[in-house]
Amino acid sequence: MKFTENMLQQIGNTPLMKLTKVTKGIKANVFVKLELFNPSGSYKDRMAISMVEAAEKGLTWNGKKLKPHGVVCDASSGNTAPALAFVCAVKGYKAKIGIYKPLVRKDDIRLKITRIYGADVIACPPPTRYLPIREWKNLSEEEKNLSWIIAGKKWAFDLEKYDENVVWVDQIYNKYNYIGQMSMGYEIFEQLDGKIDAWGCSIGSGGTMLGVSLALKEKGVNPLTFGAVPFKTEVYIQFKEGVKEAKKGEFWFSNAHQKLVELMNLEKWQTEKSIIEEMFDKGYPDEMFRITDEEARNMADKLAQEEGIWCGMSSGANVLAALKVAKRMEPGQNVVTVIVDRRDRYLGEYPHETYVV
Repeated sequence: MKFTENMLQQIGNTPLMKLTKVTKGIKANVFVKLELFNPSGSYKDRMAISMVEAAEKGLTWNGKKLKPHGVVCDASSGNTAPALAFVCAVKGYKAKIGIYKPLVRKDDIRLKITRIYGADVIACPPPTRYLPIREWKNLSEEEKNLSWIIAGKKWAFDLEKYDENVVWVDQIYNKYNYIGQMSMGYEIFEQLDGKIDAWGCSIGSGGTMLGVSLALKEKGVNPLTFGAVPFKTEVYIQFKEGVKEAKKGEFWFSNAHQKLVELMNLEKWQTEKSIIEEMFDKGYPDEMFRITDEEARNMADKLAQEEGIWCGMSSGANVLAALKVAKRMEPGQNVVTVIVDRRDRYLGEYPHETYVV
């Protein structure tokens, strides 16, 4: 008999697909890792199970161990929310997910999925709980958006601090984020017999970019690496003025990040190095593409209509960036990126979906 004992065993080992229609006129091969087939619907399942299982062993930033029937928390407006809720549901933990209120629609399908898995979804406090309103008003728009995210993380930090049953997994700084994503890199290596000439994806926490890159390096493969971020709404990365396609030296870790972490007194983030900083320190990526909402949406539509791939905006951005790289490459060379999730979780925004990471 062949059967699976639980849905956690279905995480990973996703198919790799060669694009054949949207690549018209391109001589190199472009492959996509179909992460939409993970149980909760996205690549974040790999990260979620890695972080939760590390917490079970006490491999957390402060050594706190996740107890039986304990609580896992983080703040998220994206795929991390349903992924953590799914893993916790199967393992018998409670998930508490904070949301950045103005950055999330009331009818957000990802949050509905999160609640169905049994998680508590809680609106995070505004930044002005941690920052005088006069100072907040003087922030730039970029800094104001970032301040909501840091307020959410501050909420999670305090929740863990004052409740012995709560463990904050903190995907932005947790190395078990990218360790969990290394499995994707090993799978890509096996699926392409180690022949990977370029690899890249959208960069939010940086976990997928760093994890896959490290896995390939471990296997002796060092491809060109490329990242993608939403144009003019980047959170953790800054760019040289006027640059849309950036080489090394034309992008760096956000100065606004450290400024706000100090202003809002998020102690943990003042003393640790984020995954993105670690990613940059290790030399990834080689280049970055800033992709607009419209560009990402158009490519996601094209993938559905020509390749039959039902994917969201980040996947559209990933493929657009991969095609830009592939146009410069030789026949027979292989470019790889990720289809991170499914389109149905964005239908509440249709036809004006936005590209966020």
